[in-house]
Amino acid sequence: SPLGAIGGPGSSLSAGQDSCLVEMIEELKRDHRTKLLDLFDEMAGRKALLLDSTIVGPLDSMFSSSDLKDHGVTTFIKISEQPATLQDCSQMIFLMRSSRVDLIDCIARQILADEGAGHDRNYLVVFVPHKTDECIERLARSNVQANVKVAECAIHFFPLDRDVLSLELPGVLADFHVNQNPSGPYHVAQALMHLQSKFGAAPTVHVAGQAAKVVHQVISRLRKEDQTAAHSQETRRSKSLIQPGVPPCPASVKLGAAAAAEGNAGPQQ
Repeated sequence: SPLGAIGGPGSSLSAGQDSCLVEMIEELKRDHRTKLLDLFDEMAGRKALLLDSTIVGPLDSMFSSSDLKDHGVTTFIKISEQPATLQDCSQMIFLMRSSRVDLIDCIARQILADEGAGHDRNYLVVFVPHKTDECIERLARSNVQANVKVAECAIHFFPLDRDVLSLELPGVLADFHVNQNPSGPYHVAQALMHLQSKFGAAPTVHVAGQAAKVVHQVISRLRKEDQTAAHSQETRRSKSLIQPGVPPCPASVKLGAAAAAEGNAGPQQ
């Protein structure tokens, strides 16, 4: 994605900066790998993994077939309009980008085909990087929601090379400028916020273009929301430390009492 690429050919990085970037990407890969494998482990037994075709390539850089088999995944194929015929699995996991809402219809056809064939399975739909109201509503309209558990996995960036990250959102600029859809910049802002939460806030930000301005505005709003939530949590924590019926003691009184106690103690024999 033009909005989501970091590093790569043409970037002017020193040797030290390049090393830090490579290590950052490796840490992200480890984090993403752990998140997904933990989700797979929540479903015990042999399982089939059906993947959104747009993330198959990026996931190849994070997983090997042996990794998946070690966590019970016996089959992994792309989500297709034509339902797959799978026999030897009691669990089925669908991994898809939340932006590809049309895939929910394919998932529904797969589940209905399984039911028609008499297969009794547990289903889990994992949305990347998060679930949306549109996805949940479409799943509800497909009449299979009762048979499906829903989860989300906060994978925003996909590593394309040792020093290249991408959001893998090829239509984001067209959606924003042509279709007037603001969801692309919002996803970019969330991804950058996630990145900064792990590695620290960017000290300098340069904004170029209308889409980038929206990204900056969303990041500013998300930061304010985080600060407000943190302040509210600290306020609740402080109130929980106050005993019912006992007024809080001012700091000056506490200091005075401590000094008096120290003066009365006298020298030790």
